[in-house]
Amino acid sequence: MRRDTLIDVFADLAATRGEFLAYDDGFRLRTWTYGQTAQASLAFAARLRDHAIAKGDRIVLWSENRPEWVAAFWGAIVGGVILVPVDFRSSPEFVRRVCGIVSAKAVLVGDDVPGLPDASDGDNSGRKHPVWRISALDWQQAAPFCTPGVESGDTAEIIFTSGATADPKGVVLTHRNILANLVPVEREILKYRRWGRPFFPLRFLNLLPLSHMFGQSMATFIPPLLPGTTIFMRSYTPRDVVRQIRRRRVSVLVSVPKILEVLRDYVAIAAPSASPHPSGRGHWLRRWWRHRDAHRLFGLKFWCFVVGGAPLDPELEAFWSALGFLVVQGYGLTETAPIVTLNHPFAARRGSVGKPIAGLSVKVASDGEILVRGDNVMQGYFNAPEATAAAFEDGWLRTGDIGEVDASGRLYVRGRKKEMIVTPDGLNVFPDDVERVLNQVPGVRESAVVGLADGAAEHVHAVLVLDEGTTADDVVRLANQRLGDAQRIRSASTWPGEHLPRTEGTRKVKRVEIGKWAAGQLPPGPIGTERDDPLAGLLARYAPGRRIGAETTLEELGLSSLERIELMVAIEQRFQTSIDESAFGSARTLGDLQGLAASPGPARIQNDRLVFPVWSRSSWARLVRRFLTPGLVLPLTRLFARLRVAGAERLHGIEGPVIFAANHQSHLDTPVLLAALPVRFRNHLAPAMAKEFFAAHFAPAGFTRRERWTSGLLYRLAALCFNAFPLPQRGAGARRTLGYAGELAEAGYSILVFPEGRRTASGEIHPFQAGVGMMAVRLGLPIVPVRLEGAHRVLHASWRWPKIGTVGVAFGQPIRPHGHDYAALAREVEEAVRRLEANGPALA
Repeated sequence: MRRDTLIDVFADLAATRGEFLAYDDGFRLRTWTYGQTAQASLAFAARLRDHAIAKGDRIVLWSENRPEWVAAFWGAIVGGVILVPVDFRSSPEFVRRVCGIVSAKAVLVGDDVPGLPDASDGDNSGRKHPVWRISALDWQQAAPFCTPGVESGDTAEIIFTSGATADPKGVVLTHRNILANLVPVEREILKYRRWGRPFFPLRFLNLLPLSHMFGQSMATFIPPLLPGTTIFMRSYTPRDVVRQIRRRRVSVLVSVPKILEVLRDYVAIAAPSASPHPSGRGHWLRRWWRHRDAHRLFGLKFWCFVVGGAPLDPELEAFWSALGFLVVQGYGLTETAPIVTLNHPFAARRGSVGKPIAGLSVKVASDGEILVRGDNVMQGYFNAPEATAAAFEDGWLRTGDIGEVDASGRLYVRGRKKEMIVTPDGLNVFPDDVERVLNQVPGVRESAVVGLADGAAEHVHAVLVLDEGTTADDVVRLANQRLGDAQRIRSASTWPGEHLPRTEGTRKVKRVEIGKWAAGQLPPGPIGTERDDPLAGLLARYAPGRRIGAETTLEELGLSSLERIELMVAIEQRFQTSIDESAFGSARTLGDLQGLAASPGPARIQNDRLVFPVWSRSSWARLVRRFLTPGLVLPLTRLFARLRVAGAERLHGIEGPVIFAANHQSHLDTPVLLAALPVRFRNHLAPAMAKEFFAAHFAPAGFTRRERWTSGLLYRLAALCFNAFPLPQRGAGARRTLGYAGELAEAGYSILVFPEGRRTASGEIHPFQAGVGMMAVRLGLPIVPVRLEGAHRVLHASWRWPKIGTVGVAFGQPIRPHGHDYAALAREVEEAVRRLEANGPALA
């Protein structure tokens, strides 16, 4: 296939069929096809043209991983506009500096970033640029495939690699650089693609940031070659990652090694055969069978980890290989767009980062530094000629890494040149080797090894994060028993924070800053940045301008129950941990939340099948309802309730799923609405029922055996006959309920809710709770207001048997959710329901 520029790749992508992108925001999974992505990309390219942003101009993309990121990327490529991606965890100050350096014409921001405080580009020039929310990209607008003359040597993107203490450096990558990486991989894939067809579609769960070139390649470029599907998710906790892999039938996980380390600890507890040291003997099929409990956690379709962004611990690789999983790692830099070497999936060598890709030359200098040359190597750093000159040696890119090449051409990376410790004996010590031993000592949560000055040389110093009751002296003594003479630790210090500072994207330890702290060049305490207390930074989003300390209570901040749910999701994402919702609900102060964020999440997978009636969507349950609803439920309902329906025509142009929000009058409300709805909604409806009504089933303590049995029977009958699901009115569980509602919407079911949370006594309408607003916004569903009148006169809340009477049902115009003021949206829905009283005869 002809590949002169990335626009040729886009043309093939636009012609590909099938599902391309999926995004799970913690509440609902949404999917987009290749065609929809291409359409959104062309619409964004048209938007750039409308704002006079032309070829060669630069825009900054500051967003979390999401499908709109990919659409914006391709839209910029099609328009010849240079994309400048920035990690979404970067500070606003850093983003402003980048905007000033590149003279950005626009900034796209994600939903999980605080946003720029103004539209200034940070260079004191007074110029302004628009700031757009990336989630507002139009997936429906049609636009022509119109592109300026783009050549292979034109710049495609500028990626900034540093900038914590000085001006960041921007790596300039052209279309030729990126294609030099892509084309060899494509040729290799084509050799084996026909053998993989029985296993298609391959689904990639990508946890690497798209601002990282390897993550970008594995999400944007590689899947279309198969073709495959890229899945993004908001939460990176091990519980959610494992659940996502199993539920979405993922084949490949793309991540940094830190994720594999966290998953190892999770699996070692959840799968007995994987702990403490799984056996790696025998053929991989035998290993797979021996550790089938671990494979059951991930699902039968999952088979591979693709690792990049940081060195992989050989023992960590051995752990997953022993379980029968394939681990593929490579080596690269942003400056090489990004791949230098890659292990072949069917010929991987443990400990090696693979062989150079086609068209690329690699050699090791006399001092051990890895040098690279090829078409994928960057043009230089943006507007930084001195830094560019220092990065090259006789046309070879200096990687800054120390390594060696074996007789078969495989590369082995030992460590960073600037981090290598030279002892008084003139021997070289690589921190990774010492940290690997330290991290195996009981009581050590994290470690970083640095070199402290010892005359003209250095000695090995360890900075440790320890469990309570563990001492640095004991750790050093045990570690030195396993270390070589040159590697032995001479001194140690205990880090004052809960976690060592790490880079945002790849989770590498910030060894330079830690070394300065250990040498006394930085003040005591964690390194002074906005991220010293990231939890306080998260809370500041909900309480801007307030002083927040460890003793600050959540009541003082005035957080609603819904805001607490959003805060919990944000904390899990930021700290990559799992938080029990009940424990979170009992937290009172910032100190309590810090304890939850620092403690590891539960290893046990919470089985939603024990809480939610997943079985009610099975084929046999749907078949039962197909006969039961028209044969029994509707005749009995119409026997007592004489229906008068208004506004049914407003449902004709609506494609489900939607949220039906009705006032609550009687236990008869759900059957009445089923009778009033068109068949296409009736057969795909899931009513929410108060979980507290079935308290004896869900919380049996204190109830008699008969009460528990009766409550359980009623719960199962409601789930079977109406496809109902439990919605907690109080206490924990709201987040998991929203997640289940997202599953229902994904499966095409509309949701029926009664936002008042209680039934009427005399026909009055109580205030609607904000939960209906949050559900609509988070699930992205329109709300159809529904007015019920007279149901309480057929079956009052205090009655045990119904009477014959007239019941009016009126449907209003759909309300599209907007903003994040859930209470205001609930009031809007409530007012819409009240106005339906004017529909006259139907409600008489």
